[in-house]
Amino acid sequence: MQEVPARHGGDLGIEAFTFNGRAFQCYAPVEPLSTAERYEKQRDKLSTDLRKLIVKQKELQKLLGDVKIHHYIFLVPIFDSAQLVQHASVKSEEIRSAGLPFVSDGFKITVATDGIYATERSEVLERFTSLVDVIPTPPDDISSWIEGNSQLTETALEKLSKLRLPPSAQRTYLEQLVVQFLDSENALMRLREKYPDQWEAATGAKVRKERKLVLEYPPGSTNSATDLTGIVRALKEEFARQVPALDDTFIDAMSWGSIADWLMRCPLDFEIEGAT
Repeated sequence: MQEVPARHGGDLGIEAFTFNGRAFQCYAPVEPLSTAERYEKQRDKLSTDLRKLIVKQKELQKLLGDVKIHHYIFLVPIFDSAQLVQHASVKSEEIRSAGLPFVSDGFKITVATDGIYATERSEVLERFTSLVDVIPTPPDDISSWIEGNSQLTETALEKLSKLRLPPSAQRTYLEQLVVQFLDSENALMRLREKYPDQWEAATGAKVRKERKLVLEYPPGSTNSATDLTGIVRALKEEFARQVPALDDTFIDAMSWGSIADWLMRCPLDFEIEGAT
């Protein structure tokens, strides 16, 4: 497998190729999207990248050498439109008819998810390594975010007032939660850019945990900062089990960042101590 960096030479329409004639291009539009919206974005991306095979054929010929591409695999996280298969079929014929020196007569395009590489994906996800660094968010960015999201932070602050925290400590606690939230969001963004499979696994684990929050932590069962730390501990264990490739620093930031997110958006709440 040979990767094809997009920098220093430009994007050539493929991200990697094998020496036995397979080319790969990946695309992950920002979700959530409807089926129709997702199809349009995937269709346009596929058309744009295939056009590069024709427009930049001289550069690709130098890149591929004597390799002839017979199978172009368009990898996407979600694939739910038969129209995209039809579009790929039309484009396959266009590329075959273009007479490109590095394309075989039997050239075809397959639209697929990483499910076709389930075994390989599991092996990659289980490799323990520091995929991306958790870079501290600059203080000015933190202040600006708090000022620009006053409704979210006030919601979280109102919930924190129900915990056994001194009033003077509630604002500081909130600010540190925001720090963790921004650190984790920035790290997740870099993870998505470099390792979309791990990003999908990490965000999927968070969504699954969020859906069970009310069942696992009903309002009133959590009413102290110590209890909140217990939820974070459970989150860390869940993320480590679901995405073994993530290191401890990333998992720690993502766990506390999830707590901050849930406090601001309302999936996680508490009851006032002593309330009936």
